[in-house]
Amino acid sequence: MFTFLSPIFLVGLLSAAIPLLIHLSRSRRTKKIQFSTTRFLTDQFLRSYRMSRLKELLLLAVRMALCALFVFALARPLLLPKGQSVILGQSRSVVFVLDDSASMGLMDEGRTLLAKGQQVARDLLGELKPGDTASVVLAGRRAHGSRVLFAEPTTNLTDVRQAIDAVTVAALGTDLSGAVRQAEDVLKSSTAQSREIYVLSDLQDSGWQLPDEKSTTAKSDSLVFFVRLRQAAAENLAVTAVQYATSRPMVGIPFVIRPHVRNAGQQVRDCTASLFVDGKKVGEQEVKGLQPGRWSVPRFHHTFDKGGWHNGYVELNDESLVADNRRHFAFQVLDSVKLLAVNGAPSSVPRLDELFFLRLALSAASEGASPIQVDTISTAGLADKDLTSYPLVLLANVESLSQPVVEKLEKYVDGGGSVWFFLGDKVNPAFYNDTLAGPARLHGGLLPARLSKLDGDAASGHDVAFVGSVNADHPALASFGEAGGANLSGVTFKSLWRLDATGGDVLMRTNTDLPLLCEKRFGKGQSLVFASTCDRDWTNFPVRPAFLPWLYRLIGHLAQQPLDDQGFFLTGETVSLPTAATSTVWQVRRPDDSLSYAAPAEDNPGRIEFNDTDLPGLYSVSAADAPAVAIQFVTNLESYESDLRFLDEVFAESDRSGETASPAKKIERGFADLLPGNPLVTYVADPTEILGVSQSARRGFKLWDMVLVLVLLLALFEPWFANRISWKTYARSDRASKSSDAKSVQTTAATARV
Repeated sequence: MFTFLSPIFLVGLLSAAIPLLIHLSRSRRTKKIQFSTTRFLTDQFLRSYRMSRLKELLLLAVRMALCALFVFALARPLLLPKGQSVILGQSRSVVFVLDDSASMGLMDEGRTLLAKGQQVARDLLGELKPGDTASVVLAGRRAHGSRVLFAEPTTNLTDVRQAIDAVTVAALGTDLSGAVRQAEDVLKSSTAQSREIYVLSDLQDSGWQLPDEKSTTAKSDSLVFFVRLRQAAAENLAVTAVQYATSRPMVGIPFVIRPHVRNAGQQVRDCTASLFVDGKKVGEQEVKGLQPGRWSVPRFHHTFDKGGWHNGYVELNDESLVADNRRHFAFQVLDSVKLLAVNGAPSSVPRLDELFFLRLALSAASEGASPIQVDTISTAGLADKDLTSYPLVLLANVESLSQPVVEKLEKYVDGGGSVWFFLGDKVNPAFYNDTLAGPARLHGGLLPARLSKLDGDAASGHDVAFVGSVNADHPALASFGEAGGANLSGVTFKSLWRLDATGGDVLMRTNTDLPLLCEKRFGKGQSLVFASTCDRDWTNFPVRPAFLPWLYRLIGHLAQQPLDDQGFFLTGETVSLPTAATSTVWQVRRPDDSLSYAAPAEDNPGRIEFNDTDLPGLYSVSAADAPAVAIQFVTNLESYESDLRFLDEVFAESDRSGETASPAKKIERGFADLLPGNPLVTYVADPTEILGVSQSARRGFKLWDMVLVLVLLLALFEPWFANRISWKTYARSDRASKSSDAKSVQTTAATARV
């Protein structure tokens, strides 16, 4: 925007006409008289005359420009930033985008980054005059967008100061892009002549989302200042995730919890991770020599002694950023699991029965009754058996099944059940390959792998294979691939079926790289096949110590629905509760023990939603007229908030083709590219300089200094140019006259001699 500080002086532009009037007054009109001697004038003389006239007109233009530019400089021209229609000192409207996300809790120079941002905001607020307006937008990622403390800029600056002082660090992610857009919307209602946005943040890279195509069409008329609050290099340890080594916990079965501990700093760190369950500390692990940018995954084992809802968290002893030191979890522990086992080779001698060792292993429990109940049935009884009450059907050495039973099993697994095949000497490979793995069957058949041939002879007593490798990434087998876990190295096989696992995933292999355990997704359910038996006919596995945890973990994996996202939400998210939208009022007890209420979703009244999730920790949901807890869920800080990468550093290190700009210019250009409407962006690396930078940006560029320099140059050029014209015109005439006189004298002298 272009303006003048002293526009009254523009009247003096009329003085530019003075040289023109003088020139016209000296240019008298004369009558042209033709002399006979003019025929001796050459064309060269006429051209010189025309050039002389052109130079005089140029000199006239210089004198007029000298007067005009001098007056122009007296008017003090000013080039203002885009969006500024007046000069410094006029009305202003300011919006502070104050980052209250978790990363602003980092300690820097003895205080948090948020405290530094609040001080900068107070300093800027003190520069405002009565009548100026201000507002505050918080940049924490919340369910309904960034929080606007004043929907319209207010002239009550005391209220704004109090609102700034009351802001505290929240366990939320960062949403700088959304907060800046909210600030732009707030300023749209302002009639102030200067509109300014101050982004007070650590400028975390994860806090910015690219605008969509529609938002880029909007034009911005605001000044945007990005103020970097951090100074020292940040060091931080964080718990970024919690994983389970098995699908779901069951009473009496060891449950493995694996937190992910990340070093987000620049130095090698040591720390202690502790596990708390139901308010009690139940485990502790030392993490040694964690490299910068790397993760460590300590493992905790815990056995639940009762069913129902349980909750807990993993905690680190790190003081740099407290908000990401904890990771909460909550799940429902089942008291028991009931499965149906189909006995393909029953025997009156217990130890010779196909299911003897399996029932013996599943009935084992450290205290009380086993959480796994086994109902056995013959192959013939399977046709009339109701499978809906069983999450898992186990078939042990079953020769074949009738067509109706196969279709019944397919429907059962497709609807969400699970089936596990143990093979043996009774198995009919043709039936298995054609009916349970045929391409014409539903989902390509129940069997995860086709049967190729039988390896080994159990009667010979010679081992043909042993366990070679285990897929440690599978949730049910993770503990078998880690140091200190269950040992499968002593498991050998005298005989086993070769499997062609083209339709499923291989979870275990033999030392000869043959598939040993294969899994397949089948509709909503899943199926599993083991290449050997569940008794001692072909293998020593049932009498090995690893058999019990192996069996428990796989049955737990197959017999229970996997833990879904109900226990893992992010702070600030809207949570959809798995409850029906009835007339019952659902109340939610928050981590600080306060009560809040869920409500039907706006787009779907049949779904209950809860969005008051700013606090990390445990939320308990119950009906208002019933005190019993219906469900529990937890919220955690998003893991990206622990990632200490920053936008200004990314922009400064960017290498655009042919770009030679300074790091500060690269940063400002990077921020300008992120903002819709291309506003004027100023980057402030040192928050203590914000007042001076703000004033300079709002004052604009003083053009009168450049104009005065131009006036000085013209003032020096004008006399030199005028003298040059005079010298070339009049000095040449004198030389021509003297030359003519000399020639005349010479001619007279020659005539006299004659």
